[in-house]
Formats: sequence, structure tokens, C-alpha cells
Amino acid sequence: MSPELADLPSTVYLFPLDRFILLPETTLPMTITDPRSGELLETAEGADGYVGVIQVRQPEERSESRFFDVGCLGRIRSLERDDEGHRVTLEGVIRFRVRRELPAGGDVPPRAQVDYEEFAQDLRPAEEEDLEGWNLEGFKAALLRIGRMHSARDTTRLEAMSGYQLVRMMAQTAPLAVAEKQALLETRSFRELTELLFQLLAMNFLTTTPDSSPSSAN
Repeated sequence: MSPELADLPSTVYLFPLDRFILLPETTLPMTITDPRSGELLETAEGADGYVGVIQVRQPEERSESRFFDVGCLGRIRSLERDDEGHRVTLEGVIRFRVRRELPAGGDVPPRAQVDYEEFAQDLRPAEEEDLEGWNLEGFKAALLRIGRMHSARDTTRLEAMSGYQLVRMMAQTAPLAVAEKQALLETRSFRELTELLFQLLAMNFLTTTPDSSPSSAN
């Protein structure tokens, strides 16, 4: 059952990631080796169980804040500590906009007051959205081909995903530039996410000819 906006925390600990983004309706398992980040996760788990996953701006793009304005609220589904660090699984809930960063420094982890109102649609399943004109299964097949070309890993788990799940997973984990990942995070709909992901993958990875394009219209 999806939470109501009023039930979500208005203040969150900011958990910066530099390789991935987190999207609503997804899970993201990671091993965190940085001790300070691990302590932040433990603090958040002991509070309300949420963190605000957010990207850090490139140094030349920073003004008053080192963080981007939009991130995604993550629920800590599991958190364990071992010799390698902290193993955590985050569940994406809803995107947020940072309204005000709170004082931090020393032993105080970064926190911010956030607002979710403009992303309220994240609490509704993306499968309810109209994707007329998109062959999502064709796009899924193209994403699987990219996965096989650029990774030696078994794609069986990816093949079992729905087109919706695979689009989100690829958007979260594809090795794209920070600005490109942020643009994916800030798309207004699943359709817009799919369209932008296709454009970015086409520019960065696809070498196929137009007649094998994964975005064939009906």
C-alpha cells in the first residue's frame, strides 16, 4: 500500500550517491564501504527508516549547495554490517525537491527540508500511464542487447523483468554522466523517462541502424 503525502517525513537525511540514482517503484541493493555513509544509514534507520538519495553537483556547477535540487526518498528495507561495509537495500518511494538544507558539519550528517507535492504522481503505479506509440517490449529487447554487449553478467534476471521494471533499472544504473542521470530523475512521467533513456542510450551505446530502432510506433 502506497503511503500518503502527509505520512512522509518533511526532513530527511541526505544520502549522496555518485554512480546511481534511485527511482520510485524500484529497489537498489548496494554495499557501502565509506564509514561516514554507513553511519548515516544507521542513524536514518534508527530514526524513521528513510533517507533522501541525491546526487552531488560537479564542482564547477556548484553555487550555494553541492547537492542537486531533486532527489528520491528511499525506504531502508534492509541494512547489515560485515567486513566489507554496510549492505543496504533501498526502496524508492517518491521524488522530492529540496526546500532548505539544514546546518551540518562535524558529526552532524547533511539534512534538508523537502517537499513532495510536485511528484505526487510517483505514488501511483507507472503501469497506469498511457504509452501509446511505444513498443515497450521492443525497447526491452534492445535494453537486453545493450546489457549483453556491455556486461559479462548473466541476463536471466533482467529477462524476467517487465518492460517497466527494466526501463527503471537501466535508468538507475546505466553508466551515464551526472547531468544525464539527473535529467532522467527529473522527468515528469514514465513515458518521458522512457523517451529520454532511449535518446541517451542511442547517443552513448547504440550502434544499430534505424530499422532496428527499439522505439517503433504502433
